[in-house]
Amino acid sequence: MAETSRVRVYLGCSLDGCIAGPDDDLSWLHSDSESSDGPSKGEPPPSDALDFVTFMGQVGAMLMGRRTYDVIAGMGVWPYGETPVLVATRRPLATAQSTVRPIAGDIAEVVAEAQRIAGEKDVYLDGGALARQALDAGLVDEMVLTYVPIILGDGIRLFDGLTTRSHWTIAGHTRMGHGMLQVTLRAAGAGG
Repeated sequence: MAETSRVRVYLGCSLDGCIAGPDDDLSWLHSDSESSDGPSKGEPPPSDALDFVTFMGQVGAMLMGRRTYDVIAGMGVWPYGETPVLVATRRPLATAQSTVRPIAGDIAEVVAEAQRIAGEKDVYLDGGALARQALDAGLVDEMVLTYVPIILGDGIRLFDGLTTRSHWTIAGHTRMGHGMLQVTLRAAGAGG
């Protein structure tokens, strides 16, 4: 029997744990400044870093929160190609993307449906509220967090509001350009 796909979170974070600034601001994720300790803009990341394109190649389905969907859809460029995207929402969802559909239910139900669609590939869980629900339910197998050397002071913090303690293993870390640090965390007891 095929192994169940992993549920993974892949996010950029500020040093103070924000995944978005006030008013869903993501501009801080795309620094134009050059760093003396990293590759120049346009150079590939270190070979042990998990870049977005490689990560997406491992993903068979995305499960995205409605707020995150609204922010990404409003950017005008759809970064997920033909990957099936399930948007957790109870409100009507108008979309120009044929790969996007709404889904409703409790966190275990929507994760299970995303895993069914992903098949043997992984599920990419995106969105702060949805990630917190999945973390509280013990449904996240791995988090790949890329820390950007900025303190926002205010914004949407990834771990605020969690109600359940969970234990994680640092499976790897990579120093990247522009002073960024990518950390791969695996749920204690998760394979990988």
